Amino acid sequence: MSQTMARSRKNYYKYIPIPYEYHSTIFDINYEKLKKLGFTTILFDYDFTLAPWKQQIDERTVNLFNKLIDMGFKIAVVSNGPEKRINNVKEKTNGKVKIYWKMKKPLSKKLKKVLKDTNSTPEKTVLIGDLFFTDILVGNKNNLYTILVNPYTYEIDAFYKKTVALISKITYFIFFYTLGWFFRVMDLAVPNEFVDSVFDIDYEKLKNNGYKLLIFDFDNTLTTWRTEKLPNKVLELFENLSKDFKIMIASNGKEYRFDSVKKQLKKYDIKVMGYSLKPFAFRIKKRIKEFGIKSSHIALIGDQLFTDIIAGNKSGFYTIKVNPISKKERVFTKFLRLLEKISIKTMREKPKF
Repeated sequence: MSQTMARSRKNYYKYIPIPYEYHSTIFDINYEKLKKLGFTTILFDYDFTLAPWKQQIDERTVNLFNKLIDMGFKIAVVSNGPEKRINNVKEKTNGKVKIYWKMKKPLSKKLKKVLKDTNSTPEKTVLIGDLFFTDILVGNKNNLYTILVNPYTYEIDAFYKKTVALISKITYFIFFYTLGWFFRVMDLAVPNEFVDSVFDIDYEKLKNNGYKLLIFDFDNTLTTWRTEKLPNKVLELFENLSKDFKIMIASNGKEYRFDSVKKQLKKYDIKVMGYSLKPFAFRIKKRIKEFGIKSSHIALIGDQLFTDIIAGNKSGFYTIKVNPISKKERVFTKFLRLLEKISIKTMREKPKF
């Protein structure tokens, strides 16, 4: 399953309002990770994204804008509302944040003009909004990286404004748990990169981009299924990598299987974790706390989309899919391989360095 094959698939997500990421507020987004992935422009919706409906942005939002500008991002607000409603953004940021009004989202015509005006390209632009059928849909149609946030509900006093925000939330969740759940699960299984094996990964690139912890799956990623020792070439790889990275192995296999592996890796101070329960992310998240490393500085490498990659994406890691070393696997894993083939034909690409 090569990277070329992954790129040849058709992007059905251009027509489906599923975001790449979902967060509670604009303040919960990992902008450092977006910077690492090469994004240069961030477009924000206004109403219920930056401020309650028909209200002005607060000092916290202004501070966020200043931080993003200092990071090197170009920032703009793209609203379906009138100019007078969003003009306070221009005033409070001294014109550093451009504003665009009456955008007619989800229509694309005006968004394309914004990209041209800001000298931005779709593949380097992020669109953040609260409505999946306007903001997310127009972003996906134009190949932008889309992020959905909860409608702005705190500090809203007016009952009707809270009602509008609540309706927006309910509409999204109805979509998410009916038609949308399938596409969301498929999207969570998309890695940032496809490579042939752990020996083909550009570790120097990961190092230069600030990655400090590498998490490897075990079976069919580092060695064949049910093997209880690592081959010498993997030990040599780990010896080299341990000079620049912290390393952890996270497997769904039972703990007792890794007694011999732990002895092999003891001198490299490499942690080995069995029973990690992938695709659930909670055990891995709990374990990595001992490293004290942010998720934006962690990469996860594995051979399975629906266990390794989903767990990595849910944790906010940079994810890399390798080909399985052998075809010897449990029956359930072989069933998942069939789903992987379907997923690869429909999935959209995730950004990479």
